[in-house]
Amino acid sequence: MPEPREVRIDGDTVRRPRKPWTETVHALLRHLREQDLPVPEPRGIDDRFEYVSLVPGLGGDGAWPDGVSADGARSLGRLLRRIHDATRGWTPPADAQWSVPHGSASTICHGDPKPGNVAWIDGRAVGLFDWDAARPGAPVADLAYALLWTTPIDVDPTGLQVTAVEAALRRERAAALLEGYGWSGPLDIVDVAVRRHELAIDEVEWLGERGHEPHASWVAQGWPGRWRDLLPTMRVAARSAFID
Repeated sequence: MPEPREVRIDGDTVRRPRKPWTETVHALLRHLREQDLPVPEPRGIDDRFEYVSLVPGLGGDGAWPDGVSADGARSLGRLLRRIHDATRGWTPPADAQWSVPHGSASTICHGDPKPGNVAWIDGRAVGLFDWDAARPGAPVADLAYALLWTTPIDVDPTGLQVTAVEAALRRERAAALLEGYGWSGPLDIVDVAVRRHELAIDEVEWLGERGHEPHASWVAQGWPGRWRDLLPTMRVAARSAFID
C-alpha cells in the first residue's frame, strides 16, 4: 500500500513523508539557504519522514484570495528569478535523485511554483516551499507553471464565462509576472502554460504508477484522463482571454 501523504506542522517545523529524492532536495535547500533565499531549512530525515522549517507568511491554497494583484504576480516573478539564478551555482550530489524524469540543465526548477506553494506577506511573495517536484530544467518550465496558476489559465473552463474586466486582469497579471522575472523576448503564454499542464498530467501518471501519493490515488480515480480530455477546451478558452 502507498504511504499516505500526511503533512504535519509542529511549531515552526513541518513533517513530511520521506521520498527517494528527499536527500537531494535537502542538499539543494541547504545551498539556497546559504544564498539567503527564503526556502525551508532542512532539519533532518528519519526512516519515514523529513523535517523542514516552516517558511514565514501565509501559505497554502486557503491563503490565496480570489485573484493575485499585478504587484503580487510581479513579486513572484522576482522571487523565482532569484532562485533560478542561485541554482546555477550548485552542483548536485553525484547520486542525485529527482521525483520525475528530466533533461540536462544548469538550472534547477522548483517544479510546482503555484501561489499555494508560496509564502505571502502583505500581498508579496516572500518564500517558496514544497520542493518535492524539483528537477533540472529550463526556467521557462517554472514560468509556465507559475503563469498557469497565477494568471490563472483555467484548467477546467467548461461553463465558465470570463468577463472582459477579468480577461484584462489576467493579461495584466501575466505581464507583471514576466516583468518581475525579467523575461525578455516573445513568449506564447497560452501555449507554454497548456503544454506545461499536459506535462504535469504525464508526471502524475508516472508518479502514480510507482505508488507515490497523492498521485496514485488520482490515477486510481481516473483524474489524469479527465484532465487530458479538457486540454483542447482549456487552450481555446485561454486564447479568448488573451485577445484584447
